[in-house]
Amino acid sequence: MAKTEEKVLLTLPNIKYLVEGLEVLLATDLDGEKRANVIQLRDELVSYVNSIFSDYS
Repeated sequence: MAKTEEKVLLTLPNIKYLVEGLEVLLATDLDGEKRANVIQLRDELVSYVNSIFSDYS
């Protein structure tokens, strides 16, 4: 059975929730590789959001 990808609208509250969740993960005791992955994901998300606002300013 093929796995279908669910589309979810990213609203500002959802994005804020995601970034805050990543920040909480960084406050925990993650090992080096997991911590680096969380930092990379957070930075990519913030960069993506910033580019959206830059496109419309």
